Amino acid sequence: MSTPAPNNSATSSVAAPAAQDPVPNATCLTQAAKFAIQHDKPIQLDYYVATHSGSAFLGEDAKTKEKVLVKSKDEFTSLIQKLYKVENDFIVITENSIYVLSGKLNKRKVDLAALQADE
Repeated sequence: MSTPAPNNSATSSVAAPAAQDPVPNATCLTQAAKFAIQHDKPIQLDYYVATHSGSAFLGEDAKTKEKVLVKSKDEFTSLIQKLYKVENDFIVITENSIYVLSGKLNKRKVDLAALQADE
């Protein structure tokens, strides 16, 4: 008599993202991880899909030339310290975080004083 093979139901698989789900390129994610370690800041991906779809953008104040990422008049980041292009995507370093953004990032003029006054 032979012993039946053990049932390895503990193995799991990760489903691949759906075709419509945009994801950053691997080089960009690796570089973001390096920056996160160097600057001791978290990596934020919440603006990736929003910049890919055009619902978030890079806002630049016409007077001061300071830049922020904007989702709405109520939701925007701290001032951008550095912006990097990595292949087709972008990495933005702000005072508090590192953001990975889609290469479809749009830029618009904003009144930063008015945005911050609404906080």
